[in-house]
Amino acid sequence: MDDVFVTRHGARLDNGPDRQAGWMQKFGLPRDDAPLSPHGETAAMELAARMAEHNEEIPIAHVVSSPFIRCVQTASIVAQTLSLSVKVEPGICEILSTFPPGFMRPEEAKERFGAAIDLEYEPVVDAGSLSPEFSDGQAATRAARAASKVRENLGGRPGILFCGHGASCLGIVEAFGGCGYIGYCSLSRFARQVEGRQWSCVGEQGDVSHLSDKRTSLNSAF
Repeated sequence: MDDVFVTRHGARLDNGPDRQAGWMQKFGLPRDDAPLSPHGETAAMELAARMAEHNEEIPIAHVVSSPFIRCVQTASIVAQTLSLSVKVEPGICEILSTFPPGFMRPEEAKERFGAAIDLEYEPVVDAGSLSPEFSDGQAATRAARAASKVRENLGGRPGILFCGHGASCLGIVEAFGGCGYIGYCSLSRFARQVEGRQWSCVGEQGDVSHLSDKRTSLNSAF
């Protein structure tokens, strides 16, 4: 069976229940690359615990993340729990309404945040090939194509976890048989029994049962 898991980054420092003023000066990061808030870090740890449970049933071999730091941080917490490293994939990044993109290079993310980055991973979409976007639909289409290609390149067994954003996750879940937005650190699982058959959602898309603060995640699913 092929298994794909999809999550969205945790709550960010500039937009969440414990957002902080002055974070840009503290971290020296561009406006569109806010790190996780403490709330987001807690949710990411809860997500990691749930993924460890899934790993008992379905070995997870790959954690693939958008290059924006809030995703890299979320994915790293999960990856470290599973003794894996993070494959940074520009193709599943946030909608590029501002350009050029403000995300870090994988090497910089590793140095600044101690993220567990797989520096040997070759992305399916080169960051230099990205162009401005003007709708969630454009970002979703781009992310769906990228995620499908990543799965093809890495294989479906063992499992893969994708960590993206509102718009990019919209496309990723559609690529694997889902529909609609998902919330912060929620978890969606998709599977198919035989290569070539249709994907289907296993359980509830955007599941938040592992989160102590379910409401914040559900309210972010747009």
